[in-house]
Amino acid sequence: MITLLRKMLLMLLPLSLTAGGTVLSEGVPTLRPFSHLFVIVLENHSYSTVIGNSNLPTLNGLASQYGLATNFTGVTHPSLPNYVAMLMGSTFGSHSDDPGQRFAGDHLALQLERAGRSWRGYFQGLPELGWDGPYAGLYAKKHNPFMLAADIASNPQRSANVVPLDRLSDDLRAGKAPDFALIVPDVCHDMHGAPECPVKATLDRDGDAFVRTWTDKIMSSAAWQGNAAVVITFDEGNVEGKGGNDEATGGGRIATIVVTREGPRAAKSNAPYNHYALLRTFEDAWGLPPLREAAQAKPMTDLFVR
Repeated sequence: MITLLRKMLLMLLPLSLTAGGTVLSEGVPTLRPFSHLFVIVLENHSYSTVIGNSNLPTLNGLASQYGLATNFTGVTHPSLPNYVAMLMGSTFGSHSDDPGQRFAGDHLALQLERAGRSWRGYFQGLPELGWDGPYAGLYAKKHNPFMLAADIASNPQRSANVVPLDRLSDDLRAGKAPDFALIVPDVCHDMHGAPECPVKATLDRDGDAFVRTWTDKIMSSAAWQGNAAVVITFDEGNVEGKGGNDEATGGGRIATIVVTREGPRAAKSNAPYNHYALLRTFEDAWGLPPLREAAQAKPMTDLFVR
């Protein structure tokens, strides 16, 4: 009789665990689909030049109030292959900033399309929809992974989703923000700079102001509802005053800040994350299969789910 009762309890246990529809492994929270996800990518700053920098009050305030990945790294140097990794889950062996490169194969935008979800890239200084040139004023194609993807650059219908940054204000105001938005400033607002840009301290302040402007607009819009989130990250590290790139773990240690409407507050994660982990997080949340190196990465659940 005792043996029979024990068997019945064992049979009922899985049912009690699955009540509510989701099986959790060892109490680990589960990512939910984003209502809207905005990703802002800045340039060439190592963690130590961002966190604690008095010229970056917005970035540090968001990192303190919401979520901060303290052990996040780029995957390589220089810039371009990191952007490709964010979208496609691989650098495809590239170690070049040559904007003439084309990368074929599946990527996040295609995955979202197949799932019936929308995407759009907003690029400061982009001259017109789907423009495929390498440089225009302060715009640099090497920071635009959508136009580096062969099946976007060659497809007018898809490349029409690659738009000037000003369009984001219109989309937010009209309640037409996409499910996934990639936001990239020009070279004088991404904190890296160019010869025609201001000095270093001003670059930092201008980049911080860029983040403040757009996070304020996003978080005061109709898009900021449900499981909405903003992620602010950098392409790669670059330790000022030490010369060259931060070579720690591939692309250097960088600050990645996760701002969620419903997620953790004042959270810090020391887990070893990178751009592949970020892509894996997006894919897991939307129920998409992980691409290439993202399949080996751990999703950043602890910074998105309470």
